[in-house]
This record gives sequence, C-alpha cells and structure tokens, in this order.
Amino acid sequence: MRLASGNFGPDHEAVHATGEPPSERSDGNPHRASAVPPAANPPLQQLTGILRRRIWLILGVAVLGTLLVGAVGLLLPPKYTAKALIVVEVQQSGLANGQIVAGAPADQPAIDTQVTMLSSSSHLQSVLVSLSKDPGFRIPAREIAAATADAAAGLSDRADKDTPLPPSVIQEPAGPAATKPMSLSLEDFERYLRVSQERSSRVIGVSFTATNPDKAAAVTNRIVQLYVESQGEQKRSYASDELAKLNERIAELKREVEQAASVVHKSIQQRFASGQSSPGDGGEAEVHLRELEREAAMRDQLYANLLRRQKEIRYQQEVVVPDVRILSLASPPERPSTTNPLLFIFPAFLVFSMCGCWLAVAIERLDRGMRSEQDVNEALGIACLGHIPQLSRASRIRPHRYLLRHPYSAYAEALRSIVAGLQLTSPQTAPKVVLTSSSVPLEGKTKLALSLAVYLATLRRRVLLVDLDFRHPSVLGALRVKAKRGVLDLLLYDLPPADVIQRIPNLGLDYLPMTPCTVDPLSMFAGDQLKRLLDQLRQSYDCVIVDGPPLLGVTEARLLANMADRVLFVVKWGSTRREVAQNAINILRSAGCFEEGRAHPCAVLAQVNLKEHARYRYGDVGEFLVKHRSYYFRSSGLNLFKSEPPQPQPVAAEDGELSKLKVPEA
Repeated sequence: MRLASGNFGPDHEAVHATGEPPSERSDGNPHRASAVPPAANPPLQQLTGILRRRIWLILGVAVLGTLLVGAVGLLLPPKYTAKALIVVEVQQSGLANGQIVAGAPADQPAIDTQVTMLSSSSHLQSVLVSLSKDPGFRIPAREIAAATADAAAGLSDRADKDTPLPPSVIQEPAGPAATKPMSLSLEDFERYLRVSQERSSRVIGVSFTATNPDKAAAVTNRIVQLYVESQGEQKRSYASDELAKLNERIAELKREVEQAASVVHKSIQQRFASGQSSPGDGGEAEVHLRELEREAAMRDQLYANLLRRQKEIRYQQEVVVPDVRILSLASPPERPSTTNPLLFIFPAFLVFSMCGCWLAVAIERLDRGMRSEQDVNEALGIACLGHIPQLSRASRIRPHRYLLRHPYSAYAEALRSIVAGLQLTSPQTAPKVVLTSSSVPLEGKTKLALSLAVYLATLRRRVLLVDLDFRHPSVLGALRVKAKRGVLDLLLYDLPPADVIQRIPNLGLDYLPMTPCTVDPLSMFAGDQLKRLLDQLRQSYDCVIVDGPPLLGVTEARLLANMADRVLFVVKWGSTRREVAQNAINILRSAGCFEEGRAHPCAVLAQVNLKEHARYRYGDVGEFLVKHRSYYFRSSGLNLFKSEPPQPQPVAAEDGELSKLKVPEA
C-alpha cells in the first residue's frame, strides 16, 4: 500500500468541470470556489480515517470470515496418522562352513530403493487386493481389476496370494467405526501414505493418515507386513527358480559324468584287448586315455560343485532372511494429527481483519460520491451553500411540515444558510427566479424547492412555487392538493395567471402547478410565452421558486436554466457521482449560466446523513451539528440522532404553524 503516492477518499481528489484549477478562474462570482485549495491530510491520517469510518465493515468481514473458517474446521473430520517402523538389514555374503556370514552394512542407495519399493504402485495395489477381503474396507472394483492385471503380468508380488496375515499384525478397528466400511483407492494411498528414512539411520518410517485411528493403524500394518513377506517370498522364489535350474544342470552333468566314465572304461578294455599292437600305436592310445580321464575328472569336479551349491540353496530356502524386518507395528493413535480447528480462530481473525481493511480502502478509493463542500468545490468549481440533513424515515413528516414544527432544528438551520447564501433576504440584490435542479431524478430537488418556498413565506415574502418539471411533476403530490389547470394552460391558452395560481393558506405561499403534459415540452420554449410569464411573475412576487427537471437527459432543462436568475444545483450526499455532476454542470455552462456578470449556480448537498458525515471529520458545520447537537435541539426538543420519531406538537390551526415563524415588521 503506497500511502504517500495517492489519496484514500473522494474528498481529496481535485477534478474540475472546466479542466482549470480554481486558482486560474476569474469569473467575478462572489460565490465561486476558493482559489486556495486546502492542504491534503497526511496519508497516515487518511488511512486512519478510512479505518475508523469503516470499522463495522472491517469487523463484519473479520467476524464472518472467522466464523466461516471455524465452521469449516468443525465440519471437516479429524484425521489420525499411524506409523510403523521397519529396519533395513545388513547385506548377506552367503555360507561359510554352513553358517551365514554378515557382509557390509546397507548403503544409502539400498535404503532409497526400499523406500521407493514401499511406495510403488505395484505394492500398493497388492495391499488394496489384500484389503478387499476385509469387510472393514471398500475397494473400488477398478482397483482390484488393475491389481489383478498387474499380477497376471508379473508386476505385483502378492496380488494373487490369499494367505491371511497374522492377527497380531492386523489391527482391526474396534467400536462403532468398525461397522462402517472405509473406502480406499490407489489415489488415497498415494495421497495419505508417507514413506521416509528416519534421519540417517537404517530405519524407514511408514505412516498412513485416515479419519479413523484404528483403520489407519490397520492399513499401515498391512502395508509393512505385506512388504516384509513379499521380500521373503521373493528370496524363496528366486532360490526355488535357481534350485530348479540347478537340478536340471546336475542331472545333465551326471549323465555326462557317467558317459565320460563309460568311455574311459571302454578305452582301457580296448587297450588290454589289443596287447599285440605296435609301440607307436600304444603311445597314441595312452595319450587318448589320459585325455578321457582328465575330462571325466573335470566333470566329476563340476558335478561336486553343483551338488555343494544345491546344498547351499536348500539351506537358504529353509532359513530365508529378508532384507528388511519390522521394528515396530503401528498402534491406533489417540490424538488426531490434524490441527485443532480452534487454533485457527485467531489467525483467521487477523487475516480477515486485514482483508476487511483492504476492502475498506478499496471501497473508499472506488467511491465517486461527494460528501463535503470541499468535494463540491474541487469537483464542480462552484460554491456549496450548505448541507440539508436527511430526516428520519420514522418521523413520517414531510420536510416542509417538519420545518414548521421544528424551527430550531438542523434542517431549518440549513435552509437559513441557503437563504442567506442566495441573499434572498435582501430585496435589492435577491434573485427573483431561483431554479432548483439536479443531475438525475431522486436527488431531493423538489423537497428543497418546497421547503425553501415555505421558509421564505415565513419571512413575510411573497413567494410563488412553480412546478416546471414537464415529465414528472411531483409538487402536487408533496402538497397533497389537486389542480384542474396548470402552467400549461397559461402557456397554451393565454389565461390570466390569477385563474391558475392557487393559494395555500396554511403555508402562506402561492403555487403554480403542472398538470400532466400532453404536448411536446420543447414546444413551450419555441416562443417567448414562458419567458414573458416568468417576467410577469418577477413583477408580482418577491421570489419565484421553480422546481425544474433534472439536467441530464432532459432537453428543456438547459433552456429553463438560462431563464432563471439563479440555479440551485442539488447534489445527493454520497450518491451523486462526480462525473455525473460534472456533466450536468457542463450543461449549465453551455446554457450561459457562467457568463460574465451573471450569478453563477450554487450547489447544495441534500439528504446528508449527519452522523455518518461527522465520522469523516471534515471540520465543517455537519460535524459541528453532531458534536454539539444539544445546542441546536434544546429549544425544539428534537434529537435527529435517535431512531424514535419525534412526538408531534399540538397545533391550534393550519395558520398557527405559520405564526410560529412570524417576524416583526420593519
């Protein structure tokens, strides 16, 4: 995480709609953004603020991840590892006077060979076949078929042997676990079998891991016992094969010896029978006889050697000494070899806490909403007049009614700040026509227009509320009144305004409604009827509050903004993305609202969650309202920070609500 190279929240990103830094703007607007940008918070302070604001998210991720790890650990059955030990014997050098003579000790390659043979597939298949006859194990048919095929090909040593193992070797499971067969396959052997040399000794450790301790010990013992027996059987088999070949050779050599003796005997008889032979012939016969005697003697010696070898092999068959022997059998382990799941709780909590921190930082970095006046100034390049608090849904009071019933609340104070910022209290400099608009619908512009009109009416101002949202008029619903005629009738039929404007006595203001539009809204701007209507209303009222359409996606919004004296741009706290708001401001710019000599639009943050806003510690009025809430709510007896709805105060009459905010005449 690089803290020094970037910011962690949207409140530190300077993006201007015009592409110019605030210090380079010279528009003459008294309400434009400050030319000196505030200093950015240090990276460590930014990170601390993010973690503090997202502490519940971090704790939620940590607790949820820890519970998930704990649940998985408890659901996984514990595993037990049983271990047996075998010893590689020293090499044997044969017989000496009928005794076995020890040779050189086993070397490392010999031990490695034993380790490889113990974990070979042929040996494990032999074990599977042997376990298939045990009711405590369930071996797949394909494994038995493969082992049988290997046995037929001569690759397995005991796959076709049915000799049972000694009961002392086979550790049968005891208890309820013995009735449940254990499924085993060659893959299970290769995964859970461990064969390794114990340090630098001639001892080899064979361990097997299973969910049942008794069966783990039984499988381990079966592996080592079959291996030791296979070693002895291999030696006996080799001796039998060699003895069979030797017997054939001895029989053949015996016949040759007998033939040689017969030839020598015949040669001697022929010599005595031919006593009258010449000396020369007698010498040659003597030489031939000597050659026959030497050949017979050689065959006799070879025959004697083969007989001695036959005796040695028969002795080896009787006293076969395998290359390995069992040092200790495996016993059922009492404790599982897997780690206790409870030991993972604390590391899991730490790991998921770090994940929660990363998630919190990512959410802050991806957040494109605006939450402070500084965000609005930097992103849009216009002034922000205040924060409109979000009223509790549990109160079930409409904002303009709430304003009248709680004149000293934070909501009322926010409206005072907007009125003062727009200079609506000064008849000489106050804008006559104020348009409330937003980027997209549901930003809170209608509630702000209605509340602003109601508050201006309490200041003894002649106020007219005009609904010019041709597509979705909503002021009628907010006021809960009905109207047969509206502003369209004024524009289409040239009716007198007095015939259409309605008086709302309990609020002290006039209202020009918008009935459902059945014509093209752009046609209302084709002529100068709407402009002349607004000019006429300027002469009759101190202030005309216009609830306009949203700027994005509505063509007539930019035309209406050009006719207003001041545009009040509503930004929903934490919801309106910067790019969306910047595009809306560009529409106002193209409509001429930022021309020289004209009051520039101002922004208002609406639906502000004051408690959440205070956690960002911007140092603005929103944080002050939370920190010193008793100062604001002591007079009205209201606490916005409790979930309980405020108790309604008794009202004598509808006009009595207006009398609460009456001010003395000048």
